[in-house]
Amino acid sequence: MATKNVRVVGYLPPLYYEKLSQYIKEQELTESAAIIKIVKQFFEQPNIKAENSEKDKEIASLKADIAQIMRRLAVLEEAVASGKSRSSTQYRSFTHPHSSPSLRPLKSDELGRRLGVNPNTVEQEALKGEAEFKDWSKRKDPGSTAWQKRGDLYHPLSDL
Repeated sequence: MATKNVRVVGYLPPLYYEKLSQYIKEQELTESAAIIKIVKQFFEQPNIKAENSEKDKEIASLKADIAQIMRRLAVLEEAVASGKSRSSTQYRSFTHPHSSPSLRPLKSDELGRRLGVNPNTVEQEALKGEAEFKDWSKRKDPGSTAWQKRGDLYHPLSDL
């Protein structure tokens, strides 16, 4: 019998051959027709790439959420590290949306934790110029605080 199809020879592990034989019986196909059907289904499924793309988007969104949580956690850690006591007056200050804890100058590693980036990234961004660093740090900061480098420390700019 002449055909334009290309002959493929392969060796299957016994378990997969058993499953293939069962599929052939269930579908009432020849071995060749079953393999063609399986290969066709595999290559003609348009949703595989779309599903992977959607999963990639979901993963990227989750990573962004985690980064934001890490920045918020850094703010809380900073508040605890700055030696604030847990007095009732401090708890009251958190209930007022307009009050915010005062921030102290930070080293690059501390600011990096707060912004959710590597300390080297903080230093590289600071080298780009004062105005650009203020904008960048304000976008990254969980409290939208802009920062300015003075000497070896980064100072919060509350007036921006």
